[in-house]
Amino acid sequence: MTYPDEHQADATAVNLTIRTAAGRLRIIPVWQALGAHAVQARRTRVHCSRRHNFDEMTVTFESVPVEELAEIATRLNAQPWVVTASLHTPVVKESTPDVRG
Repeated sequence: MTYPDEHQADATAVNLTIRTAAGRLRIIPVWQALGAHAVQARRTRVHCSRRHNFDEMTVTFESVPVEELAEIATRLNAQPWVVTASLHTPVVKESTPDVRG
């Protein structure tokens, strides 16, 4: 079952995405790597793709400096079970006014 995302993308939000081989995602070590910033996580998404043989966890933060999240991503990338850990800023689509004449 899925639930609608009640949170609108915020211009200051940053996603930390951790990708591993299928079956290798370690949730607890990811949360431990977040350290004191774990309580500032706004949203978490876990995705398993058996078709492409990977697992992925994305944690969204709003008030954590990008530099600190980059340091966490670097530490996670050093783990042998992590394929990649990266930061992304969600794209916010601006609404365009309806200009029908």
